[in-house]
Amino acid sequence: MLRPSSPSPAQRAALATALVARYAEIVDAPQALQASLVKPLPMTLWANPLRINRDELQTLLSADGLQGKAVPWHPDALRLPADSRPGLHWTFLTGLSRIQEEVSMLPVMLLQPQPGERVLDLCAAPGSKTAQMAVAMADSGTLVANDSKRGRIAALRQMIKRLGLVSCSVTVRDGQGVDRRAGLFDRVLVDAPCSCEGTFRKVRVPEALTMELRRRSAAIQMRLLRRAVALTRPGGRLVYSTCTFAPEENEAVVDAMLRAHPDTLRLRQVHVPGLQAAPGISRWQDQSFLPEISRCLRIWPHQQDTGGFFVAVLDRIDGTDTPDQTTPFSPPMESSDWLRPLTERFGIPKSAFDGVTLIRRGNRHVHALSDGHLAPYAPAPEMLGLPVIRRKSLPLKPTTSAVLRWGRHATRNRIDLDAPQRDAFLRRHTCLVTAEQRTDCTGPGYVIVRFAGYVIGLGQLIFDRESPQVRLLSLVPKAWALDAGVQSPTGDD
Repeated sequence: MLRPSSPSPAQRAALATALVARYAEIVDAPQALQASLVKPLPMTLWANPLRINRDELQTLLSADGLQGKAVPWHPDALRLPADSRPGLHWTFLTGLSRIQEEVSMLPVMLLQPQPGERVLDLCAAPGSKTAQMAVAMADSGTLVANDSKRGRIAALRQMIKRLGLVSCSVTVRDGQGVDRRAGLFDRVLVDAPCSCEGTFRKVRVPEALTMELRRRSAAIQMRLLRRAVALTRPGGRLVYSTCTFAPEENEAVVDAMLRAHPDTLRLRQVHVPGLQAAPGISRWQDQSFLPEISRCLRIWPHQQDTGGFFVAVLDRIDGTDTPDQTTPFSPPMESSDWLRPLTERFGIPKSAFDGVTLIRRGNRHVHALSDGHLAPYAPAPEMLGLPVIRRKSLPLKPTTSAVLRWGRHATRNRIDLDAPQRDAFLRRHTCLVTAEQRTDCTGPGYVIVRFAGYVIGLGQLIFDRESPQVRLLSLVPKAWALDAGVQSPTGDD
């Protein structure tokens, strides 16, 4: 629906004028909306609360000249100037932070997934909302991240590995075709494909915002929501969101669902302290909506200098006719002996792995999965848990993901780098380390690499028999290296 473009300022202004003209009757300040649409979009990101808090992240960014301000309505989020490039900062590369557009963080905050629950992200890729859910659940329970396009799953896989998440199953299926064999879920997010008008401020520009596109999107959204209702446990919660202004895809869709399920769905009134939002509209063109549609939230770009968004929070209030028929996918279990590369080499206590089960998943790695995880039987998971030990390497090699997740518990074989060494390490360059830096190390072999007290990856100490110098070989995955490619300037949704 959208494609990269570099329009001139005059072209962008003309496109903004046309967009504002369509919604002038339902927006509080059309001129302010027009002005906001032609301004660069600020960068936003959130601290990974499994490893760092917002104040600590803000301090680390400031040390490198990235001046972030706290987002008032989100406890983990920071806003940076539009020309910032946090995707190239070491905190992003090592899973301490995640780039995400500000209002895109709202649906998960309203979904409120809890530790130990069974949760579904029906349209998950590229994965920022999945990541939000996992950390909100303390990386426990079951989080199923589904997407219809296999080509988009790669980004989702990399996100899970970089953040070190053990609670995720990744499935590939058109969301409209996920059936009862997947079981029932406590909470379901439908961040639906849409006409994407709210992303106007990004480098991309709408290609052809036609009524046909809006109607086609609304039809898909209705089918996705019907499926989501069937998959939500009685008493559960369903959040529907889009990044478009179009009432045809927002209020009209929610209104139709409420009329079709009057005894099953109730629209929840929501309020987020510190967030400016407008209520759902009561009428659009020749269509009137149910009075409760005002409980939805509309976020216009000019309200707090963001993109545009729409969110509805639905409670499933009955559903006694839909018994839970969950048949979990059950992978073979593995012995805890596989953890020895982490426990023996690094002195990580076995208690650090409480709440985690080791499973067999393919021939390359042993995976760690949250205890009691109920992956769907169908669609069968494409990825299950977190790869932690490479099976066929000698000596057995822990993955970078495992080190990022559990390395803070290590008691030996740790190396602390200075800033130039850090950058060399993240570029996959070999660097020299001093005897003082090696005082915690027992000899050649794998080491946990840190900077400023935070784990940034796995390395290997190499001793040269003909020289007193000791080298640190970087084992940063090629795809994660600092110069591996250009990071997205705006993050993903």
